[in-house]
Amino acid sequence: MCNRMILTVEKQKRVAAWAFLLPGLAVYVLFVVGPLLFSFYLSVVKWNGVGPRTFVALENFLRLFTSSQFITSFWNTIKLTGVSVAIQIPTALVLAFLLYRSTHGTKFFRALIFLPVVISPIAIGFMFTIFYNSELGLLNTVLDTLGLAALKRQWLSDPDVLLGAVMAPQVWQFIGLHMVIHFAALQTIPEEIFESAHMDGASGLQVFFRLVIPLLWEVIQITLVLCVTGSLKSFGHPWIMTQGGPGVRSSYMTVLMFRVAFLERNFGFASAITTAIVVMALLFTVVFRRVTRRESVEY
Repeated sequence: MCNRMILTVEKQKRVAAWAFLLPGLAVYVLFVVGPLLFSFYLSVVKWNGVGPRTFVALENFLRLFTSSQFITSFWNTIKLTGVSVAIQIPTALVLAFLLYRSTHGTKFFRALIFLPVVISPIAIGFMFTIFYNSELGLLNTVLDTLGLAALKRQWLSDPDVLLGAVMAPQVWQFIGLHMVIHFAALQTIPEEIFESAHMDGASGLQVFFRLVIPLLWEVIQITLVLCVTGSLKSFGHPWIMTQGGPGVRSSYMTVLMFRVAFLERNFGFASAITTAIVVMALLFTVVFRRVTRRESVEY
């Protein structure tokens, strides 16, 4: 009798769990898995969005390796990813540590640094477009005022600085996101650890490199993955500022995908680009997690 009651209770728990899971799972399948599978299907056909679809097998994927536009956009995306990782994660970690050790104004500065994250990338891109304006923009005006007129540029058309100018808004905007994640993780570390280090005469730099980074390594791995995947799907900033131009000089893979799909009406090739982005994100995540997990086990 007792066993039957236990089985009944366990069955009820499973039913209740599935009842809570199914609505969210259904939404995820409908709006994420479904469109993703449909995109995979479109990547092996030729389709202009309205006419009949023609099966072309791997033709769209082979075109990726021969398209100069895709190759340029691919390397632009890789550069954005590298710059984002090199600047966002270290800066966010340092800011989080400084705010954590600060005794005054922590909430104000934390909110101030996080504020750009909640603003739409479209609005940020438009703001930086005005900021970079060669005639009326604040950047050239400040350089002129400081006597640095030689540094003035046509920021959104000069090929020497164009890509860097387009990267800057995204790199700046999402530092606050990683800072908040690192700050929350720092609050989980017992204060006694820092007090012991201070009593042993450890300097701030020693505490940062020998305590904070090792203790937050698991969280840093998560922010690294978020930074890389976020860079791979970046779209709003370059589209608003330059639409990926001139040509594809400031285009990322997502921008090229949008232009190919909705301006050239080549949904097959655009879907192949989408598939390439998804595969790159998944491949990086899987390889990175395996490498870091192996290092943790060895340690």
